[in-house]
Amino acid sequence: MAHLPIWYIQQIPQEICDATEQDFVKLPVREATMGPDSAVRNTTHRDTKVAFAPKGHAFEKYMSAHATQGNTECKWAYIMHNSEAIQYAEYGPSQHYNWHVDVFPLSGMGTDRKLTVICLLNDPSEFTGGELQIRLYQEYTVPLVKGTMVVFPSILEHRVTPVVTGVRKTATMWFNGPRFA
Repeated sequence: MAHLPIWYIQQIPQEICDATEQDFVKLPVREATMGPDSAVRNTTHRDTKVAFAPKGHAFEKYMSAHATQGNTECKWAYIMHNSEAIQYAEYGPSQHYNWHVDVFPLSGMGTDRKLTVICLLNDPSEFTGGELQIRLYQEYTVPLVKGTMVVFPSILEHRVTPVVTGVRKTATMWFNGPRFA
């Protein structure tokens, strides 16, 4: 049986990254919550600030293109019907998001998140810590490079390690499809 990659990773142009970051830092951020209905606030598990870009933001086309490309090149072949609004996140000192998956199997919702797409918007020289790690039998660390666009199946465990100094800024988008059987 062929081994499928756990992620698809590419770089986007710096000027697109900069323009997107400039748009998103203007959004009003709030403390992050968790769960399918966003009802849980637990800073021991997740401590970050988030905002949501208006649906149809220009950056969606880049995230969508990479989701489609990753789904094809990695041969995941997920059927995807729609996407959620882009979540902008800021992780300051000591902020993190412990191991989690982006699907909610007991939610009773009609669809599941199939792919998670995350883009690092700022330069890693602006912060320390804050690594994105994905776990499948072992832990993999995604390279921290401004403009890195990483796509992976939403069923994979992943986390953001605590930021030590500075602020880590990301954009995340989820692509949904039929429930996992």
